[in-house]
Amino acid sequence: MESQDKEKEYERNIWEIYRKEWATANREKRIELNKRMLRWQELMKSGWTPTQAYYKVTEEPQETSPIYPFWTKMRKAFVVIPVLALAAAIVYGIVITGEIDTLKTELESVQSVLASTQSELSSTKQTLTLTQSELSSVELTLTATQAELSSTQAELSSTEQTLSSVQNELGTIEAELTSTKSELTSTKSELTSTKSQLNSVQQDLTNLQATLSGTQQQLAIAQETLGGLGITLSTSKECSDVDLIDNPTATNPTWSQLIGFLSQDQTEQHTYIRDVYDCSQFSRDIHNNAEAAGIRAAEVHVKFRDEVGGHALNAFLTTDYGLVYVCCTEAPDTIARVKAGKEYRAVKLYRIIGTNVRNDYWWDTLSSYYYISSSTGGHSVTESIEIYW
Repeated sequence: MESQDKEKEYERNIWEIYRKEWATANREKRIELNKRMLRWQELMKSGWTPTQAYYKVTEEPQETSPIYPFWTKMRKAFVVIPVLALAAAIVYGIVITGEIDTLKTELESVQSVLASTQSELSSTKQTLTLTQSELSSVELTLTATQAELSSTQAELSSTEQTLSSVQNELGTIEAELTSTKSELTSTKSELTSTKSQLNSVQQDLTNLQATLSGTQQQLAIAQETLGGLGITLSTSKECSDVDLIDNPTATNPTWSQLIGFLSQDQTEQHTYIRDVYDCSQFSRDIHNNAEAAGIRAAEVHVKFRDEVGGHALNAFLTTDYGLVYVCCTEAPDTIARVKAGKEYRAVKLYRIIGTNVRNDYWWDTLSSYYYISSSTGGHSVTESIEIYW
């Protein structure tokens, strides 16, 4: 149906354009227009649609007559207003007979009918719009009602579930009450036993307090001893020149474990650059590498007598030979003697055994060793020691 309406509308548009062209055409142009219109109508009578007939006429070879704007305009007429078949017949008769005035009268009548039809169509569309609006309102009301029904059903289902849950919970509470009564009896018995244990723990606490007092006294003595040796203990976080990374699970090594670690570590292969990568960075890397390997380590800052500068190295608390000082600033790795009031001396790893680490006689009688020159040209003497664990 829609396709037929479009074809009728297309046919009317052609007739309208033809009428306008005819009104201003000369004799030669009107002859050409008549030929094309007659051919177009013949094709439609034989079953062609207005559109098919139009394209057929435009494709057929014509005489040398010029192509007029009427046919150019017809190419653009794809969607036009519907027209009655009666108008086409009347216009056709007028063209054949040349009675243009009669054609105009009939066309005006058709246009009047068309205007009336369009008015009626507009009224029908308005009625349809109102009907559709009312239908939409009813659909919205229906949707809201369905949603409310669904919500009520869900609420009912939830209420039923809650009721069932409350009933189950009531049964559970009753069972727990029975169990609690039994547990209360058991708790009273445990309370009696706990009171007895409390008395025993209080006695243990008294004993521990006595032990703590003794330990604190020993700690005070140890701190005094370290102070006498020129040693101050601090934590890694208190170290100000480099960042030290501790491993909470690291443990104190044996002498063999320490020597094994130093033999594999390559920190001493770094190039020494003063104030860029010097003893502070060497000792930092040894500390962090050892902690990463699970070996507890410390960085040590040594100040020398009558000197502005100092030295940084590392310390390890071995489980078999005690505190050991290690210097890895430049190759090779060395074991050092660091003691307040004594000359700083160090030897290669293979030249020392654990029993000589704190043997001053052994250190003092060495004929060949590493030392740090003082500003006066002699050997630097240790004044104080700061150990960062």
